[in-house]
Amino acid sequence: MANYTVKLSKAPKGHEIPPLLAQVGAWIGTQPHGTLGWLDALAAEPIPKEWSPEKADRLRREAFAFLQLPDGSLLALVNPGADAPRAVALLGSEGEARTVANSLEEFLALWARGETDISDLDDEEGASGRKALAAWLKANKVKAPKAKDFDFAAWLDGGAVLPATVAVHTFTPAAVMKKLGPKVQQLASILGRRADAPEVVAYVTGVLGKKVPASTSENTDSVNVEAAKHGVEIVFSHDILNDAFPPIPKTAKTFIPYVSFAWVRSKVGEDVLGVPWKVKTEAEITKLLGPPTGRRASFADEDALTVAYWDFALDTEGHVALELEFDEVLSVTLSVTGGGALKRYPDVTTGLFVGYAATRGLLDASRFPAHGALLAAVAARKAKGSEFVKQALPRGLWDTHLREAPGLKELAWQWFHNMNGLWITADLKKTFGKRAGPHGHDAPKLDDDTWDAVDKAAPLLDQRFAKWISK
Repeated sequence: MANYTVKLSKAPKGHEIPPLLAQVGAWIGTQPHGTLGWLDALAAEPIPKEWSPEKADRLRREAFAFLQLPDGSLLALVNPGADAPRAVALLGSEGEARTVANSLEEFLALWARGETDISDLDDEEGASGRKALAAWLKANKVKAPKAKDFDFAAWLDGGAVLPATVAVHTFTPAAVMKKLGPKVQQLASILGRRADAPEVVAYVTGVLGKKVPASTSENTDSVNVEAAKHGVEIVFSHDILNDAFPPIPKTAKTFIPYVSFAWVRSKVGEDVLGVPWKVKTEAEITKLLGPPTGRRASFADEDALTVAYWDFALDTEGHVALELEFDEVLSVTLSVTGGGALKRYPDVTTGLFVGYAATRGLLDASRFPAHGALLAAVAARKAKGSEFVKQALPRGLWDTHLREAPGLKELAWQWFHNMNGLWITADLKKTFGKRAGPHGHDAPKLDDDTWDAVDKAAPLLDQRFAKWISK
């Protein structure tokens, strides 16, 4: 088997190869390919201008790539300034940008432990090589220097910190919280909190021994933190589709995320509400918790409701929920309750649907206390759906904007997302004809959501939503 490719003899113009990188590179060049994970090469190269044309000059001046991954992503050494050590940052192949480590030393230590959060480097097949790397670091007395956390995404955005004026949400625990074991209860208590909240930082760093993501961005709207040994995996995100959790700007294009979701697994070391992790049947859970809250399909494009689930509100306002699901095995999740995006970036077809839905009683008027009069005007055909979308739906149309009715949200999800033979675009092309859209795909010939247009589409839409129409 060939060894890893290493090309670190010369740095890009304006940069120098750190002695530690040269030393560890020489050692990695003696290791068989695959034993330390999957990387194409350890090579010093300029940041490709194509990765971010508008940021290319700054990136090439303050950073250079030193590790290439199979999917085209790069790891770079970045100069944070202020005499801080060079940080290691990920430049993802899909535009992701995040800090991997605050120094090269810290990165190598994370790599040796399989905790870089880069799947190609943390791959299980590289366990033996990572042990050898750990031994090399120990033999060479490599220790990470103290350094402030570096937020690469915010740095890339210019670093101008915006005032975070969003108030901290106040939670009142529901009675069921006291029935949880101490470990799950502690995890549940940070759901919905900002990533920079002291209790979040204390839990993630002190209990799990992990890092709190400094920010999320438009390209990377969520970051997972997994602590497999603790039976916990947490999702941080700024994009919670719940009006009580608006995005908190950090810079123009980065955000302070919330703890939005968590998986709890058997290694947490305690049962959840008395349900054993090795439970075999739905009946066993029902005996302990009562009948399921409901049933859902195994996949979004299926109609058969075969999977039982039990939901419990963990705060009195119903913003944080515990769910146990049984689909041959038990799964347990904690989440901030939120909707699913039917249309994240509204267009003329969204306005047409909203106008139609308002006249058919498909929208939940209680969700729009500040826009009740406008919604009533749309329902009375005195205003267009697009006017309501512009004023009341700044973050798009969500399934939770529809009224509660069995099956309505599920069908709407399939219809908006081209599933199970249903698709809004196909229906509207059938109604209005088609033309080339802005991204090369066919789109409906529709320029305005006039009431004449709504009336033309209504017969077909009535067929789709016949079960839920309130005239």
